[in-house]
Amino acid sequence: MITYNNTLIEYFKANDTDFKKYVNTEFEKSNISSFIQFVEGVFKSIGLITTTILPIDTRKWMSYYEIGPENIFSKEPGKINISTFPLTRKESESKLAIQIIELLSNVDMSEVNNRIK
Repeated sequence: MITYNNTLIEYFKANDTDFKKYVNTEFEKSNISSFIQFVEGVFKSIGLITTTILPIDTRKWMSYYEIGPENIFSKEPGKINISTFPLTRKESESKLAIQIIELLSNVDMSEVNNRIK
């Protein structure tokens, strides 16, 4: 998921919110070499269980993410389909990244701190 990963990396590079600063600082302290792998662990701890794209045929994909029952997003748990029709892989990854960034933009740091520490 190159487009998805690159979009998230660029999002966190901005380091312009408390959440982004927290994630970047904790990543630097961790022993994990992959930023995306580290972020996925953070996502799970705050209730974002999975992010994925699935092939529908050889050139079309669908994007999904799953919210766990104990999430900090004030969202109902379950699998959320991002688009109503299949897209190219790049479009599907981009749309998934945008949706995840929207979810993260409303994160309450006190909730994050309660979950992770």
